[in-house]
Amino acid sequence: MIEIAEVVEQLPDDGRVLVTCKNGVICSVRDVHEDEHVASLNALFELAKMAGYTIIKNDRLEL
Repeated sequence: MIEIAEVVEQLPDDGRVLVTCKNGVICSVRDVHEDEHVASLNALFELAKMAGYTIIKNDRLEL
């Protein structure tokens, strides 16, 4: 378990931080680097489709 006060002390002056909680308790904290993006799998699929890609599942069904 990571205490909230400990997280606040370690926050960068600038940038993004990914905080993971389980059952209301902080279990990990990680800097998100400038070359990283955080998104859901559905958002990734939408970005790929917007870029002209076709997403196909293993069973050959188009999403």
